[in-house]
Amino acid sequence: MDSLYLYCAAIGGALLVIQFVLLAIGGNGDASDGPPSVDGSAHDALFLKYLSLQTVAAFATFFGLTGLATQNAGWSPAMATLAAVVAGVVALWAVTKATSTLLRLQSSGNVDLANAIGQEASVYLRIPAAGEGNGRVLVTVQGRKLEVKAVSQAAEFATGDRVRVLARAADDLLVVGPLA
Repeated sequence: MDSLYLYCAAIGGALLVIQFVLLAIGGNGDASDGPPSVDGSAHDALFLKYLSLQTVAAFATFFGLTGLATQNAGWSPAMATLAAVVAGVVALWAVTKATSTLLRLQSSGNVDLANAIGQEASVYLRIPAAGEGNGRVLVTVQGRKLEVKAVSQAAEFATGDRVRVLARAADDLLVVGPLA
């Protein structure tokens, strides 16, 4: 068993060090949730969520280190194996939790103009009456002030008028109306 523990600790530890070095020098830091379930069952998907190179390496490392430590401390082989498995599972769970917590911090940084609907905006360039063309408005979306093309739902709006964003007509075009 000593050899198994030693190999697990060495291989798992080496993988963890390689992953850390690659991340430090700019390697791909994406942590996937594992491959999709083959038959689509929720149980399989939950199990596969915990499998990644990081979690397997952590399990192997802590399984091996704990097994070696408990064997050298004079524990029985059964108790040493049980302690090693428990330590490996705890390490696997901890890495999974840390990864999912870090992934929640990700943000694409893209502004979605659908979030402008209902917001108050200021007319930057005159907006002609409905069907006669477009103008521009200044609107704050997701904490950013944007200048966006806009069309009127009915009446014309002059530069400086305050309007309400009613809809998004296209990727870069808002429909505005009077503040009500």
